[in-house]
Amino acid sequence: MSSTGILNQRDRGHAFGTLPALDLGEYLAVEDGSEVVLIPLPAGALHIGRRPAAGLTLDDATVSRRHALIVHDDHGTRILDDRSLNGVVVGGRRVNAASLRDGDVIQLGRVRLHYLRRS
Repeated sequence: MSSTGILNQRDRGHAFGTLPALDLGEYLAVEDGSEVVLIPLPAGALHIGRRPAAGLTLDDATVSRRHALIVHDDHGTRILDDRSLNGVVVGGRRVNAASLRDGDVIQLGRVRLHYLRRS
């Protein structure tokens, strides 16, 4: 686990340290203490949760072990609640599933994420 925030070293290794000029693609900007860490989204699905096996591990007690799933399908990019205790909030509304748009703010427990899409 990271000693300075909610992201572990594996996830920090895939992240950008500072906000660069973004290439085309989709990203999650994770508020990690006083830092914002930019994570490129992989093709397919990304499991988000507190467990180490998650594609994006968030070390925060308010995040469930299996909290959310981000998927790409014919309708775009969506976030799905993975039966979490504290739910998934997008744009201030708790959702079971939601289509994501550039700039959406996602809340998983106390953790804030920002969805970014560059096309």
